[in-house]
Amino acid sequence: MNLREILLTIQYISILGLFLESWIILHKWRNSLHSYLFLSCAATFINNLGYLFELKAGSEETYLTALKISYAGRVWICLMLFLFTAKLCRIRIPDWLTRIMVITHLGIYISVFMLETHKLYYSWYEFVKGDVFPKIDHGNGIIYYLFFGIQVIYIITGFVWIIRGCRKEKKHTAQRRLLIVLIAFTVEAVFYIVQIFDLISVTKFYDVTMFGFFLSTLIMLIAIFRYDLLGMTEIAKDFVIDRISEGIIAIDNEGTVDYFNKPAFRIYPELKTGAPSLPVGVTQAVIDHGTVTHEGRIYTPVENELHHHGESVGKLFMLVDDTEHYEYEEKLEKEVDRQTRRSKRLTREMMFTLSRTVDTKDHYTDGHSRRVAAICAEIGRRMGKSDREQVELYEIGLLHDIGKIGIHEDIIHKSTRLTDDEFAAVKAHTVKGYEILKEISDMPELSEGARWHHERFNGTGYPDGLKEYEIPERARIACIADCYDAMTSTRTYSVPKKQSDVRAEIARCRDTWFDPQIADVMLAMIDEDKDYRMNETADVNDVWKNYDRLWGNPGD
Repeated sequence: MNLREILLTIQYISILGLFLESWIILHKWRNSLHSYLFLSCAATFINNLGYLFELKAGSEETYLTALKISYAGRVWICLMLFLFTAKLCRIRIPDWLTRIMVITHLGIYISVFMLETHKLYYSWYEFVKGDVFPKIDHGNGIIYYLFFGIQVIYIITGFVWIIRGCRKEKKHTAQRRLLIVLIAFTVEAVFYIVQIFDLISVTKFYDVTMFGFFLSTLIMLIAIFRYDLLGMTEIAKDFVIDRISEGIIAIDNEGTVDYFNKPAFRIYPELKTGAPSLPVGVTQAVIDHGTVTHEGRIYTPVENELHHHGESVGKLFMLVDDTEHYEYEEKLEKEVDRQTRRSKRLTREMMFTLSRTVDTKDHYTDGHSRRVAAICAEIGRRMGKSDREQVELYEIGLLHDIGKIGIHEDIIHKSTRLTDDEFAAVKAHTVKGYEILKEISDMPELSEGARWHHERFNGTGYPDGLKEYEIPERARIACIADCYDAMTSTRTYSVPKKQSDVRAEIARCRDTWFDPQIADVMLAMIDEDKDYRMNETADVNDVWKNYDRLWGNPGD
């Protein structure tokens, strides 16, 4: 085999190898990093194919046609490698600068395509058949030098970026990946220098950069499989399928978006590869442990650390479609609310039933518990108690006399003075009520009100003789409400007192029987009751201003 056949064989192998490289990269094409590497390989393939036609040209016309085919690839090789390197090293090149470079290279190719009509690329040229291959001897024009200078700038800049990236990169896998690319650039630069300065004899009739381009792309192809040269996309694919319903966004350790699937793009159309950060909606939802809503669907963002060969390479965010889950939770909440309202209604009805059971033992005291309940709650409202505390005071008032269930009707209906034993039996209703209600562990305030609503501020009450603030506040409120209703209602042993007399009695017992602060609230209520409506015929709404809002509509 002579030298011509050897070089042609090398050229055929280069073309075949470049075709296979281009096909493999095209098959793995997912993002802009893939795009630049594919375009570089495709341009190199076209360049080598056109150069093959040059080597086999038999005339000047055929040679020039082949030269133009070759330059259709050659013009773009270094530019695509330059953009690929920038992307790999996470260097952001402005869009306007990229457009200028593309237009410049397009102008260079146009000058080559029309070189017969001007002297801007070749100042002169002459077709020479040669001993081995045909060639063109030529002088270099201004655009030729411009193209040469641009290529030198690309190569030097690429070297600087890769070397700097290797020095900054802490992870061994990423360092090896950059070193492989550095080797590819070095190979390409060496062959370029050999050709430019004719360092070997074969450059007189064969352009060795053709083989150099092939070797450099072959080295990067090795890096694709061994060191994940194509970036994070393939790592993300190990975790998820590209077109599942969940949105997928992958970012590198610097926070730059490297990958996203179609569902993620539908939710966030502003997504783009190379964006410096996640969409604000995802970031905020992760911080707040919240959700993202899009077109009636509810997504929960889930953050995962991405590792490759034992090293962290970034993060993967999954937008999990939780719509059915939240719809189920909403239905469950509604059902819980319905059952809670039902339970609340049943509890209230039971309280009314119990209080009415006590009151109807004596027809003279019918309605007493509800009136005491309303007065307790209104005192609480005026003292600034919360809605919940007002309801608790109302419930205390309803059941404060529950212990009277255990008192014999003869004692309750007796119209004459009670004996000591009979009075002791009456006083025992506080303890009996406490014993009945203390089993309701979720509502301890009920037993407090039942036991201590007859304690007096000065310590002369019963059953325990507590004084002042030893008496729970709710019991002190129930005490004055109970006394007020007793003085304003018909009993077997008395008739309702005049409002002025009731006021005077409460004022007299302020600080002895009653807590002075609570007594002042009760006195203010009496003073506002110009028509004396807070008596035995009182309606709950006439007394407690929040009755309808807090108690009157318990729901289904």
